[in-house]
Amino acid sequence: MKLLFTNNQSGNRTSRIQITWIILLLSCFTMLPSCSFSQSLTALIQSGQNYLRKGQYVDALEQLNFAIQKEPASSELYFLRGYAKFSLDDYIGAEEDYNRSIGFSPFQAEVFVNRAIVRCERLNYNGAFEDLANAKKLDSTNADTYFNLGRLKLILKKYYASISDCNTAIRLGYAHESIYLLKGSSEWGLKRIDNAISDLKKAIEINPSYSYSYVQLGSIWLEQNHVDSSITCFDQAIKLDSNNVYALFNRALARVKVPDQPGALEDLNKVIRLSPYNSYAYFNRAILFIDRNEKTNAIRDFTYVIKLNPKNIVSYYYRGMLETDLRDYSSALEDLDKTIELSPEYADAYYARFQVRSKLKDMKRAKEDYKMAYELGKKSHFNPDSLTTEKKDYLQSLVKLSGDFEEMNTANGKFQNQPVSIQLMPLFRFFSDKAPFTLLRFYDTYPNEFYHTNLHGFTMHEELFTDSLCRKGIIRQTLLIDSVSNQADFYLKRASYYSALNLYNEAFRDLDSALKLDSANVLAYFIRANAQYGLIRLMHSLDTTLNLVTISKNPVDMESGKTDSDSSYNSIIADYTKVLRLDTGFAFAWYNRAIVYSRKGEFRKASDDFSKAIGCMSDFAEAYYNRGLISILLNNNLSGCEDLSRAGELGILDAYRVIKRTCNR
Repeated sequence: MKLLFTNNQSGNRTSRIQITWIILLLSCFTMLPSCSFSQSLTALIQSGQNYLRKGQYVDALEQLNFAIQKEPASSELYFLRGYAKFSLDDYIGAEEDYNRSIGFSPFQAEVFVNRAIVRCERLNYNGAFEDLANAKKLDSTNADTYFNLGRLKLILKKYYASISDCNTAIRLGYAHESIYLLKGSSEWGLKRIDNAISDLKKAIEINPSYSYSYVQLGSIWLEQNHVDSSITCFDQAIKLDSNNVYALFNRALARVKVPDQPGALEDLNKVIRLSPYNSYAYFNRAILFIDRNEKTNAIRDFTYVIKLNPKNIVSYYYRGMLETDLRDYSSALEDLDKTIELSPEYADAYYARFQVRSKLKDMKRAKEDYKMAYELGKKSHFNPDSLTTEKKDYLQSLVKLSGDFEEMNTANGKFQNQPVSIQLMPLFRFFSDKAPFTLLRFYDTYPNEFYHTNLHGFTMHEELFTDSLCRKGIIRQTLLIDSVSNQADFYLKRASYYSALNLYNEAFRDLDSALKLDSANVLAYFIRANAQYGLIRLMHSLDTTLNLVTISKNPVDMESGKTDSDSSYNSIIADYTKVLRLDTGFAFAWYNRAIVYSRKGEFRKASDDFSKAIGCMSDFAEAYYNRGLISILLNNNLSGCEDLSRAGELGILDAYRVIKRTCNR
């Protein structure tokens, strides 16, 4: 890990520093006269801006959504909401909002600059250059444009051009320390170490409290093998910000060179506590454990790396070698098989597998591996054990992984960085009692003949079905049934209470009674399908908590981590299908049937049903969220991330955490 500015995470941080001031530049826009806004709209805009200034982006997004509903053609509102989404790491949603802002008013340089930053994060460098060129045409004196041109050129390793743009930005009055941090990084890229150090010291002079200038300077000293100087810089960064994971990680690397293994291990432990998805930290801690002969701990950390980076060849190889040392030959064979699958010309892996197969007395295939290792070794001018020899000094090796250096487990950690359990949102259930409005969704069935009333409530919040509520409901409906026995709705409501209490025999009896009274009662089939699903979950003792780090490519149910081809699901699907024949606009039935298809591993059918649900209800946030997860499962990441972005916009806040884990890699 060399240039902080070549890493998206640090780039995000720096670019955000540069554009926070844009929130205050609304006067640069040709705002609509205040008299044209209703007072409530004005209040929403002001509230949204205040939340943005305070870094409360989720709250800002909510206010700006309401404002856009009132004023859907406002360039300024889409600009602000785009910034909120960018700050939540929803780059797809941010770019879409900036597109809308530019569509309504294509004359604001700041919007093009912001869209360029987003496009850079999405690796659309040509698009970013186009946006910055447009920004220059609109305002050739905008120093921020040149800063971002310099940053983009640094990412592309155009160091001289980056320095030129930095100098232009400085000449135009760009006085923030980050311009010297950027310029120093470009000088470092050119190996002009004295110039780089001079620029970084200038950044520190401008703002002695900015910890990342010390981190960058310490990284240069570390590369130059001035370990004591580097540790001094990292110490200062940590003094300014005790949770700075960049500083902690780099100090661990420096302490390895001292050597100070306990200190390095302490730093890596803290990085992992703060940033539990950080594969850099797990990998390097595993290497430390190898050197300390703690092989079981090293295997555990390589396992974390593999979960975070399923194609990381070296982690499979190292784990296989450690398993061989521990005489776990079957596990070692699996890891070496995977290593060779990912890298068929990896000579050392063939040689290691030859040794494992020899231990397993599989001499025929062991000889084949030895021959392959020998041939590949000759071809690449290495001995069969070349990698092993080359990597004897484990502590000097650092494999480039897709690490995450954002603080999660701290009070200051950004919302989207918090850990998330990736699972489908649950079924919607019929609910006829009072509850907070935000926990309910409603379906207006007027003038559909298959319903007895016009408005029905549904919820996916099982906590609403308390034992007390259900038992009181059963008593109430029983009294009504005893007095008027020919009303299907009374049986339906009592069945829903019985089902919530897992009293399924009683629930099915009531549903049969309701269908005898009205064989075309849509809700009866819907509630019966839900009850059957609940019964199967109970019978199979399903654990609804998912502890996966990544979305598997294999067919898995997002609730339990496995699929189930149980034929019982066919009767559930049949009931939902009956519902949809009677009422094709029943969004919750499409949604629930999609959940059941997912349970069976029929993900394309599930995706189609979620789409039908969205067609019935355009703001069906839960359906967007689930369809997004299914799309990612099916390797359609772009479509999936677009759906997650829409789900987040509509209020499913976990969508931003999933976007951070699955979309921005």
